[in-house]
Amino acid sequence: MAYTPPTTFADGTTLTAANLEGNSQALRVYLHQGIVAGDFEASKWIDTRHIQAPVYDAIKGLQHGVTGHQGGQWAGGAGIRLQFATKALSGNGRQDSEQSHPFPQTAISFDVRSPARCLFHYWFELENGRDNSAAAYQVSAAQRRVYIIPYTGTFDSATVANYQSRAQETRNVADGFTTAYPFGLNRPFVVGGGYGAKQGTFALDVTSPTVTTFGLAVHSLSDRCGLVNWGIALEAYYL
Repeated sequence: MAYTPPTTFADGTTLTAANLEGNSQALRVYLHQGIVAGDFEASKWIDTRHIQAPVYDAIKGLQHGVTGHQGGQWAGGAGIRLQFATKALSGNGRQDSEQSHPFPQTAISFDVRSPARCLFHYWFELENGRDNSAAAYQVSAAQRRVYIIPYTGTFDSATVANYQSRAQETRNVADGFTTAYPFGLNRPFVVGGGYGAKQGTFALDVTSPTVTTFGLAVHSLSDRCGLVNWGIALEAYYL
């Protein structure tokens, strides 16, 4: 039999919370325990055209379906895509510079088709320095750090500046190079301070359909930083 509310309301009847909740509770019980075949619509009321087919973008590594997006990219294994950061693109090591440049291949744009909660996951491994160049306008060697900054929106230094509080730093390697054979660093990057392996997550609520971009930016006060391995992943759940 069809659902019948315990309390019906006629014009002029006082509404009480107890009666409204009683009707709601009876509906919960019916939906979970007592629904019968006669209450189902006999004719077809949904077609395949109403269902959003999944789309896979092999270039971006993203899959879009009924409930949102998922996917990502990474550099490693047999196809390591080594990247570099340099102070030449972010103010030449000057103390007052806030310039940034993109972390190559880590920006990803996707079409959010309704309000959604987005999660941008990232991780990276890098080697910073050693930078002991002597130009007077630079910060000291101990301050020559590199910062990785997650951002959302169109890339420019003004946009990235809004997310500087999310930056993660790796300092200039503490030891210099040997002057005799075998040449190289006195200590490995993992000991000397120039090695950084870090990760993070950036959450964003999108309130209306739009093309949304996440990415990683670099602000470097160091001459050379090797971005050895990295990975990004994206989740978006329609609300």
